[in-house]
Amino acid sequence: MWNKSTSAARFYTSSFALIKIDKERYYLQNTDEKRKITMNSTGEALTKVICIEKALAIKIEIGDRNGEAKCYDHLGILFRSLVQYEKAREYQEKALAIQIEIGDRNGEATCYRNLGALFQSLGQYDKARESQEKPLAIKIEIGDWNGEATSYRNPGTLFKRLGQYEKAREYKERALAIQIEIGDRNGEATTYRELGALFQSLGQHDKAREYQEKALAIQIEIGDRDGEATCCVSLGTLFQPLGQYDKGRKPENIRKKALAIQIEIGDRNGEATSHGILGELIQSFGQYEKAQEYTERALAIQIEIGDRYGETTSYGYLGALFQALGQYEKAREYTEKALAIKIEIGDRNEEAKCYEHLGIRFQSLVQYEKAREYQEKALAIQIEIGDRNGEASIYANLGGLFRSLYQYEKARKYTEKALAIQIEIGDRKGEATSYGNIGKLFGFLGKYEKAREYQGKALAIKIEIGDKGGEATSYGNLGALFGTLGQYHTAKVYMEQSLRIHKRIGNSNGQAIAYRALTAFSLSLGKFARADDYLKMAMAI
Repeated sequence: MWNKSTSAARFYTSSFALIKIDKERYYLQNTDEKRKITMNSTGEALTKVICIEKALAIKIEIGDRNGEAKCYDHLGILFRSLVQYEKAREYQEKALAIQIEIGDRNGEATCYRNLGALFQSLGQYDKARESQEKPLAIKIEIGDWNGEATSYRNPGTLFKRLGQYEKAREYKERALAIQIEIGDRNGEATTYRELGALFQSLGQHDKAREYQEKALAIQIEIGDRDGEATCCVSLGTLFQPLGQYDKGRKPENIRKKALAIQIEIGDRNGEATSHGILGELIQSFGQYEKAQEYTERALAIQIEIGDRYGETTSYGYLGALFQALGQYEKAREYTEKALAIKIEIGDRNEEAKCYEHLGIRFQSLVQYEKAREYQEKALAIQIEIGDRNGEASIYANLGGLFRSLYQYEKARKYTEKALAIQIEIGDRKGEATSYGNIGKLFGFLGKYEKAREYQGKALAIKIEIGDKGGEATSYGNLGALFGTLGQYHTAKVYMEQSLRIHKRIGNSNGQAIAYRALTAFSLSLGKFARADDYLKMAMAI
């Protein structure tokens, strides 16, 4: 005989109750099977909302406070996926209040973690950090080692996004130490992969490769085919920009291995993602017809499974592909298709990004008024939803736009706005980039001392945060600045330092740029044989 409690359970569990979110998928449980759907299916997400709201009404009626809190928590997660952030926050805070009231410390930690993810989505990083640190304190207090490891990982991801790489590494390594000690092999693999991505961001590609291959070895050992595919994608991403295409290390081959696994395990969402990434990769080799084929396969799967977000990604890739082919009307058509879907599903953040990309596209077409119009549309949305990181990104874009128009004072004004936000939210990598851009602006204005000062600030931060790729770029910028001043010996010293780092991290593109600059400096110094050597080395890459 059914009672109120079992009716609630029926709505909550049998009617696709949310049990886990991983990346961009919902994992849902019903009485017959565990199945995955993409979180991009707005219709299904709304169905979950209706079911959980029915369960919530019963939980409130029968006085089940713990069940009520869980319903609020899951509603908060669902509304966050639907980009309804105010509703999401309202439900998460209701869940948190109940968990504190009934003394459920574990549930309290979960609510703080979900609030942290919500604030991060909004670009409110101070609030995100505060919310992420609370579950860590609770997990340490109640002696939950597995939860403690997870709670170290989450702030680590936030610090990485803010460019605070040493802090990010510290938190990730604490998580890893716990996972190794308690024998959590899957968690260990995940953290190795995240550390690999962190070292890749810092331009420390040997370290990145070491950690990604550790992750891959564990996933193969424990038989996690999905995790193995994810590691193959990560390794493909690592080798692609380094030109490491020998010894079976071609990014295309690594990513095809990921695709084969996803087809084997029936991961249609992952299969679509891999087709899309292969399309983007093959496009970078100039094989446009083959790239279009892969991207259109991804798009077909995404339409079939109702993955609206993935569909917009594929439209974006096709837009970039047709732009590279000089087919600008087609490029615009596909980008506008992506925008239409983002407006339809109500994702304001993604809508802003689409306007931003359209702005960049029109700028490349030298249609500066249109470019500015779209960047300003993006800016208005980022301010409206409170995404400070996104706001800084648009100010930086507008700075670049006005620099293209030789309106250097306007460019400086916008770049300084970006810088102010980056300092405020603690985005050290973004801060360094803005200092470098302002340095270039002062160079264009003939204010060379100021230019040197700002390039020096950029370099200092990149050294401090361990961003080896960024450090090489800053040395190159200083070399170019001294070259402009006719101080070719000093210019050569900085450019050689840039070259050394690019060689160390395996950045072939950076090496080619440095060799070309050194060719010009050597010619200016009358060292013609050396200039010839540098030119040959540049052409050999």
